[in-house]
This record gives sequence, structure tokens and C-alpha cells, in this order.
Amino acid sequence: MLALLSAATILVVPFAPRGDAPSGSGIAVAECILDVVVQGKDDNFLTLKQLDAVLRRRDLRLADAAVPEQALELARALGATAVIAGEVWLTGGNWLVDARKLGVADGKIAASAKVEGARGALPGLAQKAGTDLLGGSPPQGLITGSELALVAAGRCEAELARQSLGAHSKVTLAGEQLTGAEKACKEALKADPKFGLARAGLAVALAARGKLADARKEAQRAQLDRFVPLGVLAEAFAARKLRDVQGWRQTLKNAVAERPGFLHALGYLAEDAMEVGEHKEALALFDQYLQRSPNHTWAMGKKAREMARLGQTEEAIELSEKALGLNPADPELLIETASRYIDAGRDPRAEPLLQKAMNSKPPRPLAALRLGYLYFRGHKLPQAREALEKCIALATREDEARTRGIAHADLARVDAKQNKYAEAVAELQKARAEGNNQLPCEEPELARWMERPELKRVCVEAASAAADEHPEDDAVPVDL
Repeated sequence: MLALLSAATILVVPFAPRGDAPSGSGIAVAECILDVVVQGKDDNFLTLKQLDAVLRRRDLRLADAAVPEQALELARALGATAVIAGEVWLTGGNWLVDARKLGVADGKIAASAKVEGARGALPGLAQKAGTDLLGGSPPQGLITGSELALVAAGRCEAELARQSLGAHSKVTLAGEQLTGAEKACKEALKADPKFGLARAGLAVALAARGKLADARKEAQRAQLDRFVPLGVLAEAFAARKLRDVQGWRQTLKNAVAERPGFLHALGYLAEDAMEVGEHKEALALFDQYLQRSPNHTWAMGKKAREMARLGQTEEAIELSEKALGLNPADPELLIETASRYIDAGRDPRAEPLLQKAMNSKPPRPLAALRLGYLYFRGHKLPQAREALEKCIALATREDEARTRGIAHADLARVDAKQNKYAEAVAELQKARAEGNNQLPCEEPELARWMERPELKRVCVEAASAAADEHPEDDAVPVDL
């Protein structure tokens, strides 16, 4: 137990490229330093995909200049205890990696490293910066010996980051992003065919193209000589899309057994149990997560949600409030805590938290969705309509289809309350167009019209589609 409590939870954010440093070099340096943590086996680590899940809600991307500037805030949102950030310079053909490790609790620099070297030496320089910051022995061998491969893989990852690899995630990567990712990953593999990170990236791209068996094989190849977190996630994702649920679960369980600090994999297992209604198993997995990373606010919030579903309402509120106390400005924690108040019927306490989340930059669609429900429950129909329409206007990303679908379904209930039959049916059809087949047709305000042909048709079609759905076809709004 003492060993677990002493483990750090480390986030490495992309470094800021300076001078002539090419696109992809900042992500490349971050992956090299993260590899030092991963191969060290002792500490918990957060992946760049987990970071992107937080950036998504801030309208930022991995390669944006604002990311290293916001390293501490992002680390708090991700439950890190230490964050590594810095700059990577290329001037006159020479590299400089200027890295800092900061304690998240106090924001102070705990260690720093400056490593310089010639063109072509970036993989070794980045690894040395990592070992200088973290101590201990360097990993056996470099993540790759090719600077060209490393930087190309950084570009590949920048394009792939928005594709969630969760158990229930839809494929959203397409078009120029997918083409650019494939091109960059193949360029990296041409320079170094054994580079696991690049091969894992190619596996994600293949999965996005529907070549699932090939994707699974590439992801397995990515892990032959080194533990590659993205390779594990890509392999599990391909297995789930192939409907091999046991293979998906075992891949992640094996990875957690080998690297207990692989919080991303552990979180996916917990989220899946939560989504399919295995609440006691989900609770146990979140306990395991929190044993590895005490006071991890995301895991605390999710555990509180599961406690509420198991009827432990007061305990859930207490845990949510504790998480919010650790990071009071976090919009997602505001929404989670408000949701626990709603569970308990304490709507007046929920509303100001949701309003605060709406006032964050950018405002959160999920906060607007919860406000809409709150106002509907309080018979404030104009305010409910305004909040739900705002939710739909804010939820513009492809991975927010589920949120839009729920908002349209809630708007149907508002219309029904106002005796707007045609409008209610239209909103239900819009909900279905977003992939939401769980419609509120049995709610009293809609059920009274169930014999009308238009409503009956949309409800029967939705119920039939819901019965045919596979759980892994549903989008999940969380990817941590």
C-alpha cells in the first residue's frame, strides 16, 4: 500500500516548438519523455489522448501553442500530481530541449533539464531530458533512433488525437485528417520500421478506415519490442469494433497488470462497466484507480456517479464536493457535482454550479443540457427551451452527437408540455438523426398522443432500432 500511495501521476504536455523546430517535434519530445515514465513501471502516467479529451472541451488541439502555457491547469483537470512541460529549439542545426517538472499542488519547479545536441540526435536528447527530470536509469534503448521517424510520428499523433478509442466510441476520424495521419505514420515507419508508436498510429488509422483485422495486427506488432500505450489502446479498439468484447477487456486487463499505472486503460475498463450497467464492478475499478492515484478528481467524480446509481446518494454528494474542492474552477467537476444534487432533488444547489460551468470559456454544452432538464423539472418551460437550444448550438463536434440527441429528445418533452404535437414529433426525429433511439415516448406528456400515427411511427422505429443496437455503437461523452 505504501508503494501505491507514493506513486506520482505524471502528465507530459507537448513541448512548445521554437526557432526552426518542425511541426510534430513538440509532441515527439513529449512522447519520448512519457516513454521514460512508462518503461519505468513505477509511476502512473497520463497519455496524450487523455490530454486531448480535456483539450477538446476547451476547443484546443495537441499542437496548439496555448497547451504548454496552460500545463498546470490541464494537469489539475487530469488529476496529475506532476506535469512536465517546456520548449524544444532548433537553431543553426542544433537542438535544445528545455524541460521543467512542476508539482501540481504548488505550481513550483521540482526539477529542470537543458539538453543540447546536433541535428539527428533529438530522440536521445529528449530521453536524457526525461531521465534528468525523473531520475533512475534510462529505458533500455531509445523509443526510436531516427529523428525523422520521431517527428513524423508526432505529426501523425496530432492528427489522430481526436479519434476516441473508448469501448463505445464511434469512428469520427475521416477526410484530410485521416489521410494526413496515414501519410505521417507511414513516413515514420519508412524511416524506422520497428518504431512502435508509429505502427500504433497506423493501427488507429486502419481502424478508422474499417480495416479492423489489419488494425489489430498492426497494433500487436507495435508492442513486440516495447510497451506502447497507444498500441494497447489501438488493439483493444479494433477488438471491440470486431465485436470481440472479451478480447477488448483482456487486452486492457493484461496491460494494467503489466503497467498498474496505465490509468487510461483502467479508466476505459471502468467507463465500460459504468455504461453497460455493471455498477458494482465499475465502483471497484474506480476504487482501484483511486488507490493508484488518490484524490484524482476525474475518478472521484465518476465514482460518485456510480455511488448515486447504487443509491448511496449522500456519500456520492460528499465525494463530488470533495473533488470539486480540490479543483473548484473545473467545469466538468461543477457539472458532476450539480448532477449529484439533481439526483438528490436539490435543484436550487445545482443551478448555480451549472450556470458557472456555462460561464466558463468555452461554455459547456453538457451544462446547458443539465440546466434544460432542471428547468423542465421545475416547470420553467421557456427557460428549459432556451437552455436546450443553446446546448444544441454549442455541441458542434462529431463526438457530441449523443449530447445533441438527448437535447432534441428533451425539447420534444417541452413541446409536448406546450401542446405542440408536430414540433414534438419533429424533435424526436432530430434526436434519432443524431443516433439517439432511447426516446421519452412513455413520458406522460408524449404517451397521451401515442395512438397518433406520426408519433407512433417514430417511437416504434426507435424502439426497434434500439433493440438491434450493439452497445459498442454508442458514443460516450467521456474519454479519460
